[in-house]
Amino acid sequence: MKKHALALAVIGACGLVPQAFAHELAFSKKDNIKVEVPGDATSWCKPQVDLTITRPAWDNQELLSGLLTKLPFVFAKDCSTAKVSWKAVDAKGNLYASGSGNASNLGLVTLAAAPAAVSPAPVAAPAPVPAPVQPEAPVAAAAASAPAAEPAPAVVEAAPAKAEATPAPAPAPAVAAEPAPAPAAEAPAPAPVVPPVPAPATAVAVAPTSDFGRSVVLENRNLMQVTDGAGCKWVLSKSIIGDGDTLSFGTTPAMPCPASGFGEGSFEKISWKAVGTYRGDNWNRVYAHPSGLIFIKNLEPAVKNKAVSYLTAQADQAAFLVGEIPGRQMKVYLTFSRSSYGVLRPFGSDPYYVVVTPDESFALDAAKYKEAALEIFDLIKTTSPTTTDVATLFIVKDLSAISNNIWGNDAQKITRNRIGINRQGLFFDVREGTNWAVQREQRRVREERQRQQELARVHTRVLERYQQLQDGMSDFKGRETEALAQMAGIKVRFASPLEQQNPATSASVTPMMVHVTGTQGDFYTIDFPSKGRLVADEEYSEGWYVTQVANATPYYPLDDGRAVPTYRAYSVGEPEACKQDHCADRVSFGAVLAKEFPNAGIDFSWTPEVSQKYVNDWNSASAMVQ
Repeated sequence: MKKHALALAVIGACGLVPQAFAHELAFSKKDNIKVEVPGDATSWCKPQVDLTITRPAWDNQELLSGLLTKLPFVFAKDCSTAKVSWKAVDAKGNLYASGSGNASNLGLVTLAAAPAAVSPAPVAAPAPVPAPVQPEAPVAAAAASAPAAEPAPAVVEAAPAKAEATPAPAPAPAVAAEPAPAPAAEAPAPAPVVPPVPAPATAVAVAPTSDFGRSVVLENRNLMQVTDGAGCKWVLSKSIIGDGDTLSFGTTPAMPCPASGFGEGSFEKISWKAVGTYRGDNWNRVYAHPSGLIFIKNLEPAVKNKAVSYLTAQADQAAFLVGEIPGRQMKVYLTFSRSSYGVLRPFGSDPYYVVVTPDESFALDAAKYKEAALEIFDLIKTTSPTTTDVATLFIVKDLSAISNNIWGNDAQKITRNRIGINRQGLFFDVREGTNWAVQREQRRVREERQRQQELARVHTRVLERYQQLQDGMSDFKGRETEALAQMAGIKVRFASPLEQQNPATSASVTPMMVHVTGTQGDFYTIDFPSKGRLVADEEYSEGWYVTQVANATPYYPLDDGRAVPTYRAYSVGEPEACKQDHCADRVSFGAVLAKEFPNAGIDFSWTPEVSQKYVNDWNSASAMVQ
């Protein structure tokens, strides 16, 4: 059997007395962490495996927590059914943390009680008499600090166990710790211990609501309240009776109604009948949940002390929030289903697992996907140990997706797979199931590639057109700017004298390049495109402009019997003069090409290199695919 190298920032360090015939199961050179088991490479796998995780010094609990999520991959391959106990120690053999579990879940991290106090023990030994008196204060302090860090009861319960395991050393160090300033500095050490206590904050159990989700159930339009002869309320399907029908309802055994006013508890039989009709039924061995929903008796341990968080519109699926994984923005639900055909019977099928998260990035990588799935299942095992069989794991962006978890609304779905414990141990295969996140990513990449190909094709034409424009500029030597302006749709010539006298031409406005030279009466004089006049409500100083104009020649009197080209300027706001002669700063090849290729993303600052990059990128991408 080969040694497993975990290339992760998570493997502990060795500091116990070396075990005889210890086999190095895993080693991380990066983090200087070693994992050892008794035995050799061929005999270490036993029904009970004891791990020793060693590191010169434990200064970061995240390394240990991360390691515990990775070691199941090693056990899954070589020893998938073993029960596992483990301890993490430093180079001197001091216990840092311990725990127990199985090959698929190594359990919670239980930090050793006041590990820093072990070293002063020799100093305290000379004073055995005061030792019994002084320890009581630390013990009380320890007891006081434990409830303060009680977000995770499992860890709090385990902590006293560790304290009992080393009762003698614990008091003695406390005596030495009082006078010494160094231990005072180490007082913050328990503080870092508290944040990791939410090691289940990687997976946090959620307390049920006070009404166990009854308000969620009563809002459903397919359910109704009925009251039995004892005045106890029940929630049943509306399809049980029609208008005007009388319902006969009873339970075996008959039990007093609890304070909530709703039937609750285990019953051998619930009977109902629409009087005078053939409609009726007996539901044997059922459990009435405080929310009002009814389940078969076998599901009582799974739903007891849990609250309904979501009920589909058809009332055929009920989701119970069991916990959260804050680091992944995940909420984990046990979800029960029943047939929605006809009368809604008690929920009778085993639950499946639903996870809600806005982030689907984990599903794009098989390793991260498996890591997330194992974290989810660890939470399920902790919060609902009776429901660990292989079942569907459905990860979505919104709980509404479970209403049609087979067809439709794929935008809200992330993955669907199966996970759980079977005879061979933990089962989960990332290659199975459906991964909508990967499908969306593949579609996005495909569309991006098509877009890239189309842009390369368009910009190839842009470069060809640019070359044509360059070649044609030889006919406009010295007037390149005017040529570009004209190609960009800016007028650089007056219309013919005959056309200028046509009143119909005054109905359209077009951009024109003009050079204002001064004023003459109510007009601005211009000498480009030719000598003429400009009429405007705005003020124009001398200079070059590109402005919107309309022909106004027919509406102004002749000058010495001649029509003077006159144009009315329309400007939004104050006219802005060009910075260069012939408005060279307003026209460019980019402006011309942007007009001819409006979907190519070309602007005024375009250069041939811009288009060439699109072509080169596509050529490189095509070569990589081939």
